[in-house]
Amino acid sequence: MRFTMKTFLVALATFFIAATASGAEKSITIGVLTDLTSFASRSAGQGSVDAVRIAVSDFGGMVLGKPIEVVFADMQSKPDLAVEIARRWYERENVDLIVDVPNSAGALAIRGLATASKRVFMPTIAASAAITGKGCSPYTIHWVVNSTAIARAFVNALSGDGAKTWFLLMPDYAIGKAFAADAQRNIESVGGKVVDTVYFPVNGGDFSQFVLRAQASGADAIATGAIGTDLSNLIRQAREFGVLPSSKQRLAAFVITVSEIRGTGLDTMQGVWAMQDFYWDQNADTRVFAKKFFAIEHRMPDFTHAGNYSAVMAYLNAVKATGTGDAAAVVARLKHGTVSRFGVPSTIRADGRAIFNVELYRVKSAAESKGPWDVLKPVKTIDAGKIFDPISPQCGLGDAK
Repeated sequence: MRFTMKTFLVALATFFIAATASGAEKSITIGVLTDLTSFASRSAGQGSVDAVRIAVSDFGGMVLGKPIEVVFADMQSKPDLAVEIARRWYERENVDLIVDVPNSAGALAIRGLATASKRVFMPTIAASAAITGKGCSPYTIHWVVNSTAIARAFVNALSGDGAKTWFLLMPDYAIGKAFAADAQRNIESVGGKVVDTVYFPVNGGDFSQFVLRAQASGADAIATGAIGTDLSNLIRQAREFGVLPSSKQRLAAFVITVSEIRGTGLDTMQGVWAMQDFYWDQNADTRVFAKKFFAIEHRMPDFTHAGNYSAVMAYLNAVKATGTGDAAAVVARLKHGTVSRFGVPSTIRADGRAIFNVELYRVKSAAESKGPWDVLKPVKTIDAGKIFDPISPQCGLGDAK
């Protein structure tokens, strides 16, 4: 064979193209965009990172012959910072999947970045129903319950328990207002009435005036979207003023974790209504994961941590099944099959909305508890068909291209 300079240059170019492609695909990279230092650090934070690492380890650490890499960053619950990090990850650092994101405003913006970059986004904490609304993305899977589903689950359950009138006590930011709007719509749809809605400042500490106002309203149910420290302080003060325990008023916490219950104590939290899509003692699969998580974190996982684990496992199984890391193919696979959430089947609609049942619980008394982390008493299973909205007619989304 005659070797010419032209042949050499073509061969050299082919080598560099192949080397570049190989370098770009040397691993499957999962980015955990979480809050390590701000108010969501307990329910997300290092626990979210560890949950993803456990998933990667359980999967075997490799997929399609490539190592699975986990990167993480602190978004400090700041939407602008979350978007800045996500853009860098997608556009310059070849991150294939972003999970976690404990902030709805940040998640909504990252949804757009995922579409533009053709990368997968699976928010596992952000709860805004708008993530799969009219601006739905072909590359986004909303893996967790949203604000609409949370409100509807509580309203349906407590209305069936006799609650007709409601007092809404919500944080004064986007998700609190979404909770209030969703709750009011659903309360009115079942013939109930919202007697008052109050928005409180975040990290205010003193909830006494709001708790007393809720108590004085005589509402059958007090529903709050308080999160983290705010929730713990609110419930402590509800206990001080006799709202808990009460046979007259029910207190429903829209967002509550096992860690918060354990940290605040059953004597204070007893009787609070909670809705969870994961509880560590729910079945054999949840207990296996919880044992591994406990060995690292020295506490049981919250539903937030579990969401990261199950989302990453679903994603990696889809990569394996399709034989490619291509985002469009992976998302299509997720949408056209059944995925597992700790042994419980779930489906994903065309708009990226994951569909699954949730469980209604009440916080146990100290006398009912059989151990330090035995904190929730199951009340009933709420069917997915009763809590999730149908696909928005403004979405019009098929598969990613």
